[in-house]
Amino acid sequence: MTVTHTSDSSSAPRARGLWATLFAAVAALWITAQAAYAEGAPDLVIVNGTVLTMDRDKPRADAIAVENGLITYVGSTRQARALAGPATQVIDAAGRTIVPGFIDTHMHPRAQFEELGVYGRLDLTPEAGVFTRADLEAKLRAKIVVTPPGQLIVGSRYQDDLIGGHPTAAELDAIAPDHPVILIHSSGHRRSVNSAALAAAGITDATPDPPGGAIERDAAGKATGIILESVPGFEPLYDAQPKPSPADELEAFRREFRMFLSHGIVGIGDAGAAPEKVDIYRTLLREGLPVRIYVMMSSGSIDWLLANRTLPDWQVPGLTLNAVKLFHGNSLSGRTALLYEPYAHDPDYFGLAPRRSQEEITALIRRVHDAGLQVAIHSNGDREIDLTLDAIEAALIANPRTDHRHRIEHGSVAPIEILERMRALGVALAPHSYILNHGEKLEDFGQARFDHIEPNRSALELGILIGGNSDHSVSPPIVMQRIESLVTRKARSNGKIYGPSQRVSVEQALQIWTLGSATLQFEEDTHGSLRVGKRGDMVILSADPLRIDPEDLETIQVDYTIIDGKVAFRRAHDGLEEQFGWFGRSAP
Repeated sequence: MTVTHTSDSSSAPRARGLWATLFAAVAALWITAQAAYAEGAPDLVIVNGTVLTMDRDKPRADAIAVENGLITYVGSTRQARALAGPATQVIDAAGRTIVPGFIDTHMHPRAQFEELGVYGRLDLTPEAGVFTRADLEAKLRAKIVVTPPGQLIVGSRYQDDLIGGHPTAAELDAIAPDHPVILIHSSGHRRSVNSAALAAAGITDATPDPPGGAIERDAAGKATGIILESVPGFEPLYDAQPKPSPADELEAFRREFRMFLSHGIVGIGDAGAAPEKVDIYRTLLREGLPVRIYVMMSSGSIDWLLANRTLPDWQVPGLTLNAVKLFHGNSLSGRTALLYEPYAHDPDYFGLAPRRSQEEITALIRRVHDAGLQVAIHSNGDREIDLTLDAIEAALIANPRTDHRHRIEHGSVAPIEILERMRALGVALAPHSYILNHGEKLEDFGQARFDHIEPNRSALELGILIGGNSDHSVSPPIVMQRIESLVTRKARSNGKIYGPSQRVSVEQALQIWTLGSATLQFEEDTHGSLRVGKRGDMVILSADPLRIDPEDLETIQVDYTIIDGKVAFRRAHDGLEEQFGWFGRSAP
């Protein structure tokens, strides 16, 4: 009998395939290790994460590496671990989500001194515990006790829809008869003042309304103490207030920026800074502030900007002087924006006209445009925005510029015709994202306008550049809260959704607050997405925003804020203490 030996026709190729796969994996690791050896190991490696890169070429990964401030690898945990050297800091994200660092492209950083009684200042925001009229009155009475008679008391950012309207002079007189009082509305565009403040400002029942402002009067023509927009006369009161020492002011700004870091903010756009504030920023950046600052100088500082922006003394890393903040319009939440059609609550009220004439704003925009700077102009009502676009269009006709990225700040009431005009002119948009906090205030604009107020979705669909902003302190710079507002458009006060057609996806909202903001600031090549060669700015979130109920987005916390590959903030969690990687000390 002849015995024939045969082999399994499939086992040999399968074995060879396994060996080939193993060899390829070993070779890949060897190549990665050799690259790390040749270029130096990264300073930071983050592994086991869900990386949402905002980079179309590589939208997802699970690890990232940073060396000398720049991203050197985005990919798998296995290869990222192979890159690490003995001195590399390795953060195990443990499944948490990593996104680019947030950029708040329009805000107003401020120095808060409420805890220092001598300065007579009050924080009247919900975040400070003011939800009712009783809360406001209790804070005011407590401040009176520690403030010398005759000294001004200033309260900031009360919400009329929470406290039951705007306090009148008579109501404030009953609480503070011996102090001038100025309470600033959450919009910053209305003030409630008492009789002492009216008298100090020289405002009587007969005082005429100034251009761009109004003094509210009752049916008998008596001034109520409610001031709309800009009314002169209060400046001497502010000037007489005790001023903080330079040391107190610097420390107050340090607290402010630590708060920004705790919300994942790696860059801000200051909308309307004077030279004195820029000098504070320069000091903070030189002592180690990691947050980058894109300054939109105030309109009164154009001469200073043109004279100083290129001088070596102002070339501070992290500081950009490239834009001018202008106004040609008023407020959405303050209900002063100029509209084509009347407000829903008053058929005779269309808002207030801008303070400057059309000729003045056209000349001012032309000057900024001709200087090669970016125009960032506040306009909210549809009529205001059209007037602003008229002025920008005139500048572009007279002096064509490609890629100017002139911006409308807020652009709140913008039907599709206005957005199409913006697109045609190459104008960008920095829209609000505060319906969560201020939705009830939109009732005065009427149901017909809801779907083109804060038109984030329409702007995206038209290809208009848009970025994220809190307009802090109009709304809190809590980025995940701002993102929830963009996604749900649901007001916390009444549970109503305002303009559902303008809701965006979570990923679109994240894109707006990262790459969108960077692009508004001409920084898209270096910031805004997690891509090899860009700055190592990122945030590790406590939960995946794509896998959570949209109405719970604001509950997501920032566990780490990382700038240039260094930990700038670490929340207390998993047995770790809160940490700020700046100044070498914890937040107060």
